[in-house]
Amino acid sequence: MLRSRRLAGWCIAALLALAPQLPAAPAAPAPKPLSGADIPIEDFFVDAEIGSVRVAPDGKHLAFLARLGTGRTGVALMDLENGKIEPLVAAKDENYSWYFWKGSDRIVFGGDIGGREQQSFRSISLSKRVVVDLAEAYQEVVAERANWASLLDDLKFDDNNILIVGNKDAGSGARSVYRLNIVTGDRTNVPGSGDVGISSVLPDNAGVIRARAHISGETEYHEVRADGRSTFAKVAETPRSLMGYTAKWQPIVFAADNRTLFVILREGAEVRLRAFDTVEKTYLPEPNYVLEGDYDSLVMSWDRSKLLGVYSVADRPIVHWFDHARAVLQAKIDAALPGNLNRIISVSRDEKVYIISSSSDRDPGTYFILDLNNIARGRPPIMQVPAGRRNSRISPAQMQPMQPISYKSRDGLVIHGYLTLPAGAAGKRVPLVVHPHGGPYGIRDDWGFDPEVQFMASRGYAVLQPNYRGSGGYGLDFLVAGKHEWGGKMQDDLSDGVKWAIDQGIADPERVAIVGASYGGYAALAGVTFTPELYCCAVNYVGVSDLSIISGYARNNFGERDYEHEWIGDDQKYMHDRSPVNFVQNIRVPTLHAYGENDPRVDIDHWRRLKARLDEYRKTYEFIKEGEEGHGFRHEDTRIAFYRQVDQFLAKYLAPKGQVKFGTPTTELAPKDTH
Repeated sequence: MLRSRRLAGWCIAALLALAPQLPAAPAAPAPKPLSGADIPIEDFFVDAEIGSVRVAPDGKHLAFLARLGTGRTGVALMDLENGKIEPLVAAKDENYSWYFWKGSDRIVFGGDIGGREQQSFRSISLSKRVVVDLAEAYQEVVAERANWASLLDDLKFDDNNILIVGNKDAGSGARSVYRLNIVTGDRTNVPGSGDVGISSVLPDNAGVIRARAHISGETEYHEVRADGRSTFAKVAETPRSLMGYTAKWQPIVFAADNRTLFVILREGAEVRLRAFDTVEKTYLPEPNYVLEGDYDSLVMSWDRSKLLGVYSVADRPIVHWFDHARAVLQAKIDAALPGNLNRIISVSRDEKVYIISSSSDRDPGTYFILDLNNIARGRPPIMQVPAGRRNSRISPAQMQPMQPISYKSRDGLVIHGYLTLPAGAAGKRVPLVVHPHGGPYGIRDDWGFDPEVQFMASRGYAVLQPNYRGSGGYGLDFLVAGKHEWGGKMQDDLSDGVKWAIDQGIADPERVAIVGASYGGYAALAGVTFTPELYCCAVNYVGVSDLSIISGYARNNFGERDYEHEWIGDDQKYMHDRSPVNFVQNIRVPTLHAYGENDPRVDIDHWRRLKARLDEYRKTYEFIKEGEEGHGFRHEDTRIAFYRQVDQFLAKYLAPKGQVKFGTPTTELAPKDTH
């Protein structure tokens, strides 16, 4: 049975004062007279003060995520007429991590419990203040329960319904797409999504499934239909070996006419935006635009009648405007908020009220309201959202720039990435942290504020973030080059990055660490087992240690079996030889490990097996295991405690040359185990 939720009655006193209206961005606060190492850990890793600011379609209210009186993140509301701010909803046992408007009177929101990534769904009416339970956070991904849900489409133009993937009847075991009524909680099956072999679906603006991918044999066929009564017809195909990451034909969104479908086409290093006529099954002349970098998002008018622009990701975010008026508006915003990346993230139905996110590599971000109605009222059109800084503890003047870099791997492939140097590093060799991203496939590090990077730079370390082969954003060929290269060429790309940083005079070769999470945690383990001569210490955060565990879990799920076979590799010898847990004896340096007991992505068995081998070979290590966390620590207290231990660990083993006597590890350090 679904648990009920009562609205809390607290206020957010800190948010009640309306910030002054500003014609331009406020000056950054003067930096404190502190050295980088004096910036407290909490300043980097506290929960965001505000996030996900969105304006209601009628432009009368905006909502945002904020830390509320329960100590958890909830949804708050601001009346744009009078500036009044009030808490809307929060819970005691979970952080609400997302929400969206449904019309101008309802909000759908949710979160998970214990890091299981199994979302609850609820809705609330602004006028009645009644919470409706729509789906409960569930314990198992494969649980045959009637009330679990995964969002497919928010149905922007339907105030009462959303599309979900879920079950209709408890114990049925049949997953399909349902239209979920956010007022009553009722579910209605949506035709066109339940056929065997369907791997993805896309609805039109009325919620009718009009585009889908269908797997047969070794091919993923991309299909569309003219309307809800027509049969699906093939329009393109992708080898099954590429499905899920590199579809050559990727449908994005239907235009307002419910006939024109915007699609992304990928071939080699080229990524192209086209418009496809779903009735005639032909491409329209415009747009026919080759993106710089990879696709990020489309910018459309509120009603989707006009394509305004497209964002892509290269070394820095790039926008190309198709609409002159929007380009002019963006130029005015950039002039009012100079020096930052300024993106419109929400707009009212009449396109008079805009929400702007303004951030940079050194600035976590500030939210602004652009109200074009204020021009007629004689007021400045741009003002900061009250308490609109994501993290007011961070002074951008004390942060360090993230520099795009590139180097060649040993086989000649160009690897792009980012380098962040600590203050005063010019002309000196400094300790280096190699910081590989997770994923690994289709994911990449981007230019922007990263609290982990700035924390490590503040402690005097250079931070190298290589977008190794297999990363997204560099074309199909680059992505495919990472296939079956766990612990192989993907790892070589990291090792070659270390050598590049040493050759450039950046890194002290005796003080190089590797720190990563998820696949990055695997890379940290692979670094100290397969190339132990490179690193003086390593931090493995929720990392894969044994590829055979991935293989075992993958056999329970169709899509995961494909992932295992096509991308990781499922040959028994390969899995053994690329699993760091089998080579723990090679580790020469201290390591730190952190895992969540409820992790749905990297099962806790990865840590249990790794710990047994670390103990067997009497390696020096520290570890943290949190009983109510999952794939990364989401609760503020556990997150801060983890990074405090990382800070102490790196200070001990990555200190400047001559400060630490580095010897052969033999003992285990005191662990933290909350389970």
